[in-house]
Amino acid sequence: MAVLILDRVWINLMADGEAISAFSAERGRTVAVQGETRTYGGGRRRAITQQGHTETRPFTLRRVTTAQVETLRRWLGQEVMWRDYRGQRAVGVLFDLDVHEWKTEIDLYDVTTTLQEVTWTEGQP
Repeated sequence: MAVLILDRVWINLMADGEAISAFSAERGRTVAVQGETRTYGGGRRRAITQQGHTETRPFTLRRVTTAQVETLRRWLGQEVMWRDYRGQRAVGVLFDLDVHEWKTEIDLYDVTTTLQEVTWTEGQP
């Protein structure tokens, strides 16, 4: 009997399914509503909000190779699917990469980025 150990984050390009995986750190999730407060006559303040929520997932990929960094760079601005070993899944876009070199390993990096989630439909329309 085979045993499957899920211990990484996987990122797949939605267009063709190309994938990379790496150990991760500092994963979180921020949920927000777009809005502001406005002041009206007599000092009354009201909340003005937009419908829906925005979600972002900042995370760090650990010990990523140069080839994986270049793959992530090619994927900037395109829809990707993010999955982790806890069964969480999200579709979104990466707009930036913060790359830090490992001093002891010449071909390894830590990459910090944030997934900006988008609305998507699974399956056929």
